[in-house]
Amino acid sequence: MQSNLAPAGSIKRRRIDVSADTQDYSPSKGGASAFPQPSEAHAELMAGGLGGSDDSDGSEDEELGPRPTMQPRSENDIQGRLRDLEKIAIYMAQKTRTTKKAKKQLRVELDENSTHVAQLELEKGVLATKLDTAEKQVHKLQSEKRQCEDELEETQRKHKSQMSQMHDDQQRLQKDVAGLRDELEETRTNLKSKRSECTRLESTVSKQASDQIELESSCRGLRAKVEQLEDVVNEREIRIAELEEDVATRSHTIEELEAKLRKEETMRRNLHNTIQELKGNIRVFCRVRPLLGEEKDAAAALPISFPSCEDNNQIELTQTSENALGRTTSKAFPFKFDRVFSTESTQDIVFDEVSQLIQSALDGYPVCIFAYGQTGSGKTHTMQGPDTISADEKDAQVLGIIPRAVKQIYQNTSKLAERGWEYSLEGQFLEIYNETIQDLLAPAARATTTGKHTKLDIYQDSEGHTRVKNVTTVSVDSAERVHWLLARAAENRTVAATNCNERSSRSHSVFTLYLQGTNTLTGESSSGVLNLIDLAGSERLSSSGSSGDRLKETQAINKSLACLGDVIAALAKGNRHIPYRNSKLTHLLQESLGAGNSKTLMFVCVNPSPLSAQESLCSLQFATKVNSCQIGTARRQAAS
Repeated sequence: MQSNLAPAGSIKRRRIDVSADTQDYSPSKGGASAFPQPSEAHAELMAGGLGGSDDSDGSEDEELGPRPTMQPRSENDIQGRLRDLEKIAIYMAQKTRTTKKAKKQLRVELDENSTHVAQLELEKGVLATKLDTAEKQVHKLQSEKRQCEDELEETQRKHKSQMSQMHDDQQRLQKDVAGLRDELEETRTNLKSKRSECTRLESTVSKQASDQIELESSCRGLRAKVEQLEDVVNEREIRIAELEEDVATRSHTIEELEAKLRKEETMRRNLHNTIQELKGNIRVFCRVRPLLGEEKDAAAALPISFPSCEDNNQIELTQTSENALGRTTSKAFPFKFDRVFSTESTQDIVFDEVSQLIQSALDGYPVCIFAYGQTGSGKTHTMQGPDTISADEKDAQVLGIIPRAVKQIYQNTSKLAERGWEYSLEGQFLEIYNETIQDLLAPAARATTTGKHTKLDIYQDSEGHTRVKNVTTVSVDSAERVHWLLARAAENRTVAATNCNERSSRSHSVFTLYLQGTNTLTGESSSGVLNLIDLAGSERLSSSGSSGDRLKETQAINKSLACLGDVIAALAKGNRHIPYRNSKLTHLLQESLGAGNSKTLMFVCVNPSPLSAQESLCSLQFATKVNSCQIGTARRQAAS
């Protein structure tokens, strides 16, 4: 729809800025009378300019030019001031006429624009109505389009589904037809075979008729035999009932025997302990190590002999010396101990004598076995076995007391498990080096924040047992575990070469095994401790040739062994004060050498070499002191 009106952009707009051209004129200092009265020409001009008609001759706006201003004049120049005011008044009158003309023109343009706007509003309403109608039609057509598309899509989907179903039905029917054909062919083949089979069966039936007559006669014989078997079954059921009654009686007898066996086990423990007490709670065994290397060449001149005796408990050492006249004299020193093992004694023979004492530890007694003697006399071999044995070596002929003891304990605990006993075993391995206790099983990185190793102190627990603080305790869950413990301890133990032994132990090693046992059937419990100690070798400073650190080690070893001798002497004399705390060794062995609560065995190991005769004599004399010591009756410890 076209409009006759001018577009909105064609409306004329005009802005006329009318500045406030007013200016305050202050009267002079002379007062109002200083200003002259306006002239008649000025008054007439003002009247014509300000009060004139609004009619305009339609000419263009006059150029007014710049606004006149008041010129600086003296106070007495009244005429000059009046002329300036007349110029200003004429300028203002002209500006007023120009403003009225512009106002009239704007009013005309405003009327034209108002008419144009009204026409545009009418056209806008008509167009809006048509637009609404067109949008409704568009929405309706779009809705119909979507509905048609949905119907088309649904029809296509149904058609596709029907075609797929018809295709599947066709394939299925084809398969069914093929299957029916196969079945028909198979049925024909079967029919032929059945017909031939029927012919064969007819001949068989006639044969079976005759066989049936024979079977019936056999059945009659079998029925008679079944009756006989039923009689036998009845007799056996009666026998089974009698046997079940006998089994119940024997089960009761077995329970009584097991209870009796448990009582006898307790009696065995008591009798075993009595036997060990009769042998002495401190016993001394002497073992002379075999000759090695070049020593065998001097076998005929050995200073040690073994007098013939039934108990094999005597040894004699002959010491030779020269007097002032150069004559060689000899003096024999006889000794008698609980048992003496010659150079021919094997590890098996040695452990056979010790095994009964190991059983006491399993029965709940504190047991201590330690090896004493000069360096190179075979102490470590007796307690542990060869230095070069590996953890995987299983040759029982060369193993020492420690691995054999653990193996025996495991064998006995397995047997006692059938009688209701359950045991837990824990082990620790220490060494006393220069009067300092060191943990042989501790990891190499085990140290405090200050960089020093954790301090190990001896203390007495609430039950009076000797313990060591901060020590590493390992669960010994198998007999083979002890091989690892020995290998680990051997790596950490302090050894060095001296004139007496190229691989001399420079510390006392202490292997401790704690045995906790509980009987779930009788409620009994036991708490045993087995201490197996390999003392450092005693040696004289003059013969060892020690210096520096070796000298310090030798002095510490001899001092601790001397303290051990003082304790033994005090016990033998029955002194009230026993100097256990004079050394770490005696302090650690306080429970084993204490108030009759333990069973102690000392191995005095002797070097048969003539060069070691003096050292061997000292060792045998010390062993005699120990053998004369009595510590009372051992008491069995129950687990707390």
